[in-house]
Amino acid sequence: MKKSLSFNAAMSAFKTLMNIIFPLITFPYASNVLQVENLGKVNFASSVCGYFLLFAGLGISSYAVREGSRYVNDREKLSAFASEMFSINMISTALTYAALAVTMLFWTKLHAYTDLMLVLSLQIFFTTIGTEWVFTIFEEYTYITIRGLLFQVLSIFMLFAFVKTRDDYCIYAGITVFAAVGANVLNFFRARRYCTIRLTRKIDWKKHLKPILIIFASTLATTLYVSSDTTILGILGTDYNVGIYSVAGKIYGIVKNLLSAVLVVSIPRLSHYAGVGDKANFNKLIVVVAPAVVGLFALSREVVLFISGESYLDAVMPLQILSLALIVCLFGWLYNSCALLPCGREKELFWITLVSGLLNVGLNILLIPRFRENAAAFTTLLAELCSMMLCIRCSRGLVTVSADRRTVGSVLCGCVGIVLVCTGVKALALPNLICILAAVLGSVAAYAVILLGMKNPLVLEYLEKAKQKFRKIS
Repeated sequence: MKKSLSFNAAMSAFKTLMNIIFPLITFPYASNVLQVENLGKVNFASSVCGYFLLFAGLGISSYAVREGSRYVNDREKLSAFASEMFSINMISTALTYAALAVTMLFWTKLHAYTDLMLVLSLQIFFTTIGTEWVFTIFEEYTYITIRGLLFQVLSIFMLFAFVKTRDDYCIYAGITVFAAVGANVLNFFRARRYCTIRLTRKIDWKKHLKPILIIFASTLATTLYVSSDTTILGILGTDYNVGIYSVAGKIYGIVKNLLSAVLVVSIPRLSHYAGVGDKANFNKLIVVVAPAVVGLFALSREVVLFISGESYLDAVMPLQILSLALIVCLFGWLYNSCALLPCGREKELFWITLVSGLLNVGLNILLIPRFRENAAAFTTLLAELCSMMLCIRCSRGLVTVSADRRTVGSVLCGCVGIVLVCTGVKALALPNLICILAAVLGSVAAYAVILLGMKNPLVLEYLEKAKQKFRKIS
């Protein structure tokens, strides 16, 4: 039975919120206990295993959701289709494990990571047997969300109970696998409610293989774009470099996810505008993202100290570089989501992602040997910039973006106010947490006052709506 759109949206929002809160609890503890080099070992090994996980999954999950939705009311046909998908996935998983064994045998660098690779590679098997796509087909978002929350909470207790010293990095890796895919054991049995899944030789390779590989190619391009910096940094640099970059990257990822969650409510309306060729005004993005970028840049040192401690202070510069990438990334994301996707331009998106990913890889190989983690952050900024510019170019004729001059001017002045507040608070030499809280609260107040004083149209619009609601209540 299909769930309501509002209910599914609520479950999705809750899951997104948990994905933001969970790292805020676990990562500071793990980074402080494991210290830089051992955290770097885990992240490098995880990045390498990620490629094998990608090859094992191919494009099966997305393809299965798309095609399997046609059979939701026919258990027999769905069972036959699901068995084909599961069998293909098991074959790709077996081939992937064989490739992993050969890689670990002949790539001598991985010999120092053998234990980690064995632990982290369990994710490949559990992802395959989990058949998560079955629950997505039937929109079982309540089950997916509650199950995920349960295993995240359990993993937090396991982290605090079993990760006590810097040498417990393999245990930490195992807990991350448990948090990510441990629930897939439950999936394997629960999926029987919807269909019967078994290994089969009756596979229509001609029908399934091409679309699966097309989706896989797109996913591979995204992986090159997103994850290659950590892998190349681990190959050409050291575990220390990876550990430092991991902190900057984790903070960047948390802030990006938070801002995306705030902005995503605008996508349906903006997508409609893009689809009919009207102008889409991106004032909201400017008002929300610009102060976050400026604040994160100004408080990078304090944030790194709060999240991971003094041993990670070398992460300050990479974080400052990545903070600049935030606004570029989110502008590109909105063009992507509000223009290209609604208009069916998936092919253009694939080439945009592939070009940006290859640029990222090439620049990483060129710059990381000399500039290490700073180069990894800088190449991410350049790749995001490349992606945004290509998205804008491909969106010509689909959407016209405009920003009110008063909005831009007030936001720029507000950002200057944020810089002044952060500089003043840091000069007081307060304890780190108090400094962050004082700077954030002071910056929010100063930003709001400046936007109101300069009559920012978006702020005035929200104030008017709030007044109208208050009048109705009173």
